[in-house]
Amino acid sequence: MKKSIVFTSLLIFILFFSCRKETQKPSWDVDVLAPLLNVSLDINNLLTSSNLIANADSSLKIVFQNDIYKFSLDTIFKIADTTIKKVYIIPFPITFTPGQIVVNNSLSETTYNLNAVQLKSTTVKSGFVRYQIKSLIKEVTTFIYSIPCAKLNGVPFSINVSVPAAVGQIPGVYDQTFDLSGYVINLTGIYNNKVNTLYTSFTASVDPAGQPVLINNTDSLIISNTFFDISPIYAKGYFGQNIFEIAAAESKFAIFNKITDGTIQLENVDFNFKIENPIGFDARINFNNLSSINSRTGNIVNLSNAIIGSPININRASESGGNVFPSVANFPLTVNNSNIKQMIENMPDKFGYSMNIVSNPLENISGSNDFIYANKLLKAEINMEIPLSLVASNLTLIDTLDLNINNNTNQKVNSGTIKLLVDNGFPFDAALQIYLLNEAQLPVDSIFESFNIIDEAPINSDLRVIQKKLTNINIPMSENKMNLFYNTKKLLLKVKLNSSSQPNYIKIYSDYKINLKIIGDFNYSVELK
Repeated sequence: MKKSIVFTSLLIFILFFSCRKETQKPSWDVDVLAPLLNVSLDINNLLTSSNLIANADSSLKIVFQNDIYKFSLDTIFKIADTTIKKVYIIPFPITFTPGQIVVNNSLSETTYNLNAVQLKSTTVKSGFVRYQIKSLIKEVTTFIYSIPCAKLNGVPFSINVSVPAAVGQIPGVYDQTFDLSGYVINLTGIYNNKVNTLYTSFTASVDPAGQPVLINNTDSLIISNTFFDISPIYAKGYFGQNIFEIAAAESKFAIFNKITDGTIQLENVDFNFKIENPIGFDARINFNNLSSINSRTGNIVNLSNAIIGSPININRASESGGNVFPSVANFPLTVNNSNIKQMIENMPDKFGYSMNIVSNPLENISGSNDFIYANKLLKAEINMEIPLSLVASNLTLIDTLDLNINNNTNQKVNSGTIKLLVDNGFPFDAALQIYLLNEAQLPVDSIFESFNIIDEAPINSDLRVIQKKLTNINIPMSENKMNLFYNTKKLLLKVKLNSSSQPNYIKIYSDYKINLKIIGDFNYSVELK
């Protein structure tokens, strides 16, 4: 009887395995503990690092310098493209022999309209002159074309050209463009008694190697000189008394760009408003407004200080041997003479301003010796130092982190736990949330149901951190969330910082860091191919 039962069982076992499909693949479940993220974050991850400077005691300060406004040469004057054109006609028929002069030293002036600006000279940074000749003379003609008032290294601009002979009524044509970069142009005209005026000269003659030619009143010469794209590097003269209005302008301020919410109180702000004038004219500046703008909150704080609404007189610069000595005016803004602390505590992303500038408020006291260099222009700048000694309330900071998980297509995540280890070296409580980002860098889910509190590092009586504080958080993950996490490439870290020692100001030191480690404790189903 026993032998019969054993035989029957063996037969059933063989029949079962002989009937299994060949395509079925073996699989099994595996528990894996793997590090997914290990980063160290310091204040450079939270603020614009290029503006952070360490003091001798390693405490940090924000140092910032930025031009909020800079004059441009075009603001004062712009040399427009202009053409000098002349037509020359021989009034009665004359036969000219080879080498004989047809037109001798013909001078032509052109005067630029520069409104109140009266230039005596300019040095060309870049620009061109296009010289065109159309000749109906039935013989080759030679031209000496020059701009006597334009000199390079003391030598006037001059060219010798040949123009082909006309064929019937088809003129001989010469058309060439020349670079005027580096030329110094005297703009006082032929007799040095004008302003904004240059002149040209040309002489035309029959080609010495040609033949005698009859020239009559139908054989005209058309000369065209076009000056274009003239951009000065230097100019001298009288720049006039003008009012330049600068209304509702803005300048970027990127220090707090990673802060998305919350408030700060600063212990101190060292702020200097500086106006530098390297132009050879006196100026009077009227600031109508200077404001701190936080685009995130829409909050605007206007500066309250005597420089707003009061005329500021700025002396002209001086020059010697090509060196410029600018006039500089500084206006310190302190907690005692302004609301500058409140302006910075607004955490602006830009400064707004409006003003007007009056050139030569006392008119032509230089005797037409105003000067300007295109690369040395009047500017208003801010210079600021902010000691990182502060009180933080829900100060919300964000940063994006890379997450690298070996995504094996043979693995299926069944469940798991995220182990979050946070070693906090900052003297702030931190409320932490981590978001999973899709390929468009948009949050699709969060790791925690709500913000998790990370304890602050302990501090001594000097309010300085003595050691880091470790917080260990385990987060169970559902299969769906685990799969989403498993396929995520980037995380968004969001931290809310709060000073627990309020109302005391806390200094930030260069060695303060938060070490963040994420470990995945996953259960996989692994299937062999």
